[in-house]
Amino acid sequence: LQVRGPGLGVVGVSKGAEVALAMAAFLPQVAATVWINGTAFLHGNPLVYKELRIPPIPYYTERVLFTELGAMDNSAIFADPRDPAYCASAIPVEKIRGKVLFVVGEADRSFNSKLFAELALARMPPESGRILSYPGAGHLIEPPGSPLCSNSSIRGTPRPVAWGGEPQPHARAQEDSWQEILQFLELQLGSVAAMKL
Repeated sequence: LQVRGPGLGVVGVSKGAEVALAMAAFLPQVAATVWINGTAFLHGNPLVYKELRIPPIPYYTERVLFTELGAMDNSAIFADPRDPAYCASAIPVEKIRGKVLFVVGEADRSFNSKLFAELALARMPPESGRILSYPGAGHLIEPPGSPLCSNSSIRGTPRPVAWGGEPQPHARAQEDSWQEILQFLELQLGSVAAMKL
């Protein structure tokens, strides 16, 4: 198996989408980024890269809400990224040389992912990104056939976390976004059929 080059594709979900966007901003070899329900600002932890340090927006854990099932709804723990006090925490998406596909679940109960995608796209070079937005889809948009995971336990949290989503629209989002992601990666990175095995 050989890795084609020189461009690389990066796919990230949630905090991983934040990391993927930062990789696209700082690593010129990243030609295609798939960002699924993430943020466009550093949260919780700073980004340190070479001499650069981007400060994070703190989590406001006292704002956590609980669902009727007792799961943690973290949507309120994020400060409004449009507040001028947080401009230094923005990932410098204007430096991205590749293309970005933003995949948004509008029923995400973890982040206001649509807002983050729109804020990032507004600062990017023209034609360098686009948003796929799915009403009724939750946070964890995974490949088709994956069950809706509307609540789950994650390390470091005292209770399960609410991810949101309704079964049918979430399933449709997974099916549609998967095809869009494959087409996007093929367009930006070249056809899989062109690979040497």
